[in-house]
Amino acid sequence: MRLSGLAAAALLVTLVAGPAASRAPAPAVLSPLALLEAMPLARMAPQLREADLVFRRGDGRWSGYFAGASGGEGFFSHVGVLVREADGWHVVHTEADERTGVGGVRSDRLEDFLVGAHGVAVVRPRLSPAQAAEAVRLSAQPQWRSIPFDSAFRLDDEGRAMYCTEWVQALVLAATGEDIARPRSYFGSRAIISVDDLRLSARVEPVLEHRLAAN
Repeated sequence: MRLSGLAAAALLVTLVAGPAASRAPAPAVLSPLALLEAMPLARMAPQLREADLVFRRGDGRWSGYFAGASGGEGFFSHVGVLVREADGWHVVHTEADERTGVGGVRSDRLEDFLVGAHGVAVVRPRLSPAQAAEAVRLSAQPQWRSIPFDSAFRLDDEGRAMYCTEWVQALVLAATGEDIARPRSYFGSRAIISVDDLRLSARVEPVLEHRLAAN
């Protein structure tokens, strides 16, 4: 069953963190200082490579809840794949409208991806240059760009729809044969791919991280 907007977010929180999570207090109010003032692109850019994974803590309606459901430390809420395009660094990622749950894959400039974010982290999958190049190539292909967002957050639909972490994991797997999101997070017997299944994977190495302080 496909869920829309609010119900989909509540489902993901319940799947990862248990039923009590949907009743958790609102997350701390974070500093209004713009992330890109504290961690400007000019400082990030020399450390970046194509096929790096870029994580953000967003400021959207459900970002705090997705962060709480992310596993690990429960801070970051979204992820995409870094690629180099004609106008600079872009992040290819899949996301949905917060009200409808409808969405899909898009390519945003890195600075746009980070607007309003309260944190950024970049990790590098342990791939050969040829493997990284193949992941970047696939990320631009119509069969990957046309996958709809999975508002039911399921892994058992044969890839007909995908949520953000699922899309990243599947893309790298298709390009390299390497599953970088092992082990999986589980709720009961149901496997999910949490944000920190990717960020804290033994198959990646950290590149940079910056978090704005909570008030």
